[in-house]
Amino acid sequence: MRRIIKRTLTIIVMRRIIGLTIIIAAMGLFSCNNESADVQTMNEELSEKSATVALNEVKMEAASTESEYQVEFFANMEQKLWRWWKIGKHFKWNQKLRYRINHCPNIEIASGNEDGYPKTITLDYGDSTVLHNGTVLSGMIEITISAPRSSQDYQRDVEYMGFGVDSMIVDGYSTITIDKVDTMFRMHESALTFTLADGTVVNRTSSRIWQWIEGMDTKDDQSDDVFTITMLAEVTMTIDGTTETYKKETTTPLKRIGDCPYIVEGVVEISLNGSVTTLDYGDGTCDEIAVMTDADGNQTEIDLSERRFKSKEEKNKNNNGKKNSSDNGNSGNNQSGNGNSGGNQSGNKG
Repeated sequence: MRRIIKRTLTIIVMRRIIGLTIIIAAMGLFSCNNESADVQTMNEELSEKSATVALNEVKMEAASTESEYQVEFFANMEQKLWRWWKIGKHFKWNQKLRYRINHCPNIEIASGNEDGYPKTITLDYGDSTVLHNGTVLSGMIEITISAPRSSQDYQRDVEYMGFGVDSMIVDGYSTITIDKVDTMFRMHESALTFTLADGTVVNRTSSRIWQWIEGMDTKDDQSDDVFTITMLAEVTMTIDGTTETYKKETTTPLKRIGDCPYIVEGVVEISLNGSVTTLDYGDGTCDEIAVMTDADGNQTEIDLSERRFKSKEEKNKNNNGKKNSSDNGNSGNNQSGNGNSGGNQSGNKG
């Protein structure tokens, strides 16, 4: 009898142990599945966030390059502007500028003392100063030049006051140092705030090296300008009350040429929470395409003219359009026609 009872108890205990083991295993499996799902969700969120950051950076790079170029062009014209100002002659539109006819900023230049320095150049773009490529500039830029370029104290200080590039607004300060030996080099040290059309606020501290390749010797002609930019930036972005910090740097210098509205060359890396996204602006050809590569190697085209991702339908449509144009023997004509901004710029420097 005792043996029967003992055997029965043993069976019951074993069944409970087996049952408990199954439950624990199931819980462990469920926990692993949950953890895997959480990791996948986190990766998807990071990927989406990285894509948003990359697209915003495309927009901000266009605004940064344009705002810095405006400063560079007019600061390089300082002596000519000053001579004109003293005899009552004002800067006005001409066909070698990048602005549409009768569109250019109102310019004032003032001196702090008798020797002419510091000089302050104020660029007022009003509500709408339009470039040949359709970009709309607005707001104000103030450039203060401390001393003659030959002086050891020479420096340019820049303030952006609600300066608009299309729907983006730029505020903040920049200091420009020109290399004493090679005057084609400039260092732009900036602390800027970008306000995007959707309300996103981005604070960016950056060091950007400009190198003029061509066009410096033609002070009032923008049609032949070519320059490259190398940068390192620390960025804080706030979207819907959430703040993210990331780093941006060039691995291949960005290049702009006078007759093209886009960056035509260069590679940028954006590092966010350990994830690296790459932006490739091309091989020097003037087109509206940049390619974004995420941390997993997936590639997406960005339309620089609209500053948005290109859908598959758009890619297919564009490819079919190019094919049809080629079949009709009109590809050359289409290129000259579609390069409207570039064509105007080459003649009217936009």
